[in-house]
Amino acid sequence: MEKVLVCLLGSTRAHQLTFPRFKQRVLDELNADMALALLIDENYDYANPFWQHAKYRRTVPFLSDFGEAFDRVQRCLCQERKLAAPDWRIMLGINGPWQGGIQSLDPQQPRRGNRGSSASLEFYCRWLLLQGLKDDILDRYDRFVITRSDFVWLCPHPPLSILDRDAIWVPNDEHYGGLNTRHVVVSRADVVNCLNLIEDILLEPSQLYDELKYMNDRDFSNYNTEQFLAHHLRRKGLFHKVKMFPYVMYLARQVDDNSRTWSSGLYEPAVGHYIKYHAEFLTAVAYTTIIRGRADWESGAWRQFDPEPVASRVGSLRYRFRLARSHFLNVCKRESKRIVSALKRPGRVGRFQRFCKRLLQKTKRKFFDRRALNNKTLGHRR
Repeated sequence: MEKVLVCLLGSTRAHQLTFPRFKQRVLDELNADMALALLIDENYDYANPFWQHAKYRRTVPFLSDFGEAFDRVQRCLCQERKLAAPDWRIMLGINGPWQGGIQSLDPQQPRRGNRGSSASLEFYCRWLLLQGLKDDILDRYDRFVITRSDFVWLCPHPPLSILDRDAIWVPNDEHYGGLNTRHVVVSRADVVNCLNLIEDILLEPSQLYDELKYMNDRDFSNYNTEQFLAHHLRRKGLFHKVKMFPYVMYLARQVDDNSRTWSSGLYEPAVGHYIKYHAEFLTAVAYTTIIRGRADWESGAWRQFDPEPVASRVGSLRYRFRLARSHFLNVCKRESKRIVSALKRPGRVGRFQRFCKRLLQKTKRKFFDRRALNNKTLGHRR
């Protein structure tokens, strides 16, 4: 039997929602150990079950500028290989979500397409995990599952017996012009090249910039981590190994989770939490109609199954209207609670009254100033 290590990157958020199914449908299903590569702050909850169940843990403090993290990794790599450090920030000319979280040293440099994301932390966390695996851990395992804590697993993870060991497996959707980076199943032989994405950015920035610049001429402002992963595997001669399995999980967010995130999602009353990507959710729900256990995976019926018709019925116009309505009502309810809570605090009512008075006076002045200007203009025309 293969020895498996499940690796979580970045954070252990949404554990209240996800851990029970994760343990049953991933850890127990694969009889796997767990490793964490996390960025944490002083408020991190060490009592969460992901931390408690992990066999290996590697953490670093969360940074406001991931450019500093890239600098640290570059110093480490260059010292290790006795190389002069090139200017990796030339890569910031490849605009897009991939560089979210990196602050440019040049304020004149155009920055488009990152939309406030923290996508660059994925490059750093993969390298952080790789450093942990090199500490005599890599040779203990045959297969590595690189994933996230905020997946809700609706079906058991596909058994590794049906996943070719020589292939690199990813879910069959959410590729965004490249390859899905949220979940990867890879063998020991290829795990290093699936984790060292940051090295080419830091050690070969000029060459990589030229490659991506010419590939990305049509959409030079929207390069993402999915495209980076696909290009990286092509550079390493591994892209032909990529295979895909059904999308049987979806990303979720707790109602009270205010942590930074790429997508806040929409509230779904049927499940009682936020769904980050609706299409991902619909696809996972569709696969639950034919995959309920290991036997369903091994039968192979999922290979001919098309989830689109089922997903379309679940995602009908009526359903989407109900989803939007529930989200609107939820936002109204949340904001009304905030207003009521603010008004209950000492002195808030008086300040609110003064605010309304100032607002009324300001509006009145604008009205009369505009009216006077219109009269003056009208008199001039006469």
